[in-house]
Amino acid sequence: MLEILTILSKLDRVSRVVDPDSFVASPGLWGAIQSDGSIANCSAQATELIHKMVISSATASAYESHDISVGRITTMETVGARCKVDEEGYEGTILQGDMLHVSYLTTGVNSIGKLRSTTEVGHETGLVEVVARAEEVGTDYIVFKSIDPYTETLT
Repeated sequence: MLEILTILSKLDRVSRVVDPDSFVASPGLWGAIQSDGSIANCSAQATELIHKMVISSATASAYESHDISVGRITTMETVGARCKVDEEGYEGTILQGDMLHVSYLTTGVNSIGKLRSTTEVGHETGLVEVVARAEEVGTDYIVFKSIDPYTETLT
């Protein structure tokens, strides 16, 4: 579940090209921007360094899936946007104030495209893109604020 807490009129939303046969991300998950500006699902095979949050979805509903069926998806691209996601949008232990990156972890629970704390030890290593900061942590949700992205090497 994704809940956008910032007023929508203050957000930059971009319609990006997708491959309708392979794109399966849902609202609250993050996709990887390709060199041609299109967006694809994150993959464990390659760590991408530019991510955008998906705010529309591919569902069984003809109305909701129309954009994807014609090869488009809407992403949120505003720095400073506040959003709330449940456990489908984040993985692992997150504490208030943690910096969050887009995960490529596939061991154990599949975390690909979800937010994960940069402070978790022993989960992911290498270069990641940090995209948000945790502001509020509940028992089954987090509220985060998107930030100006930067890369960090996790060890």
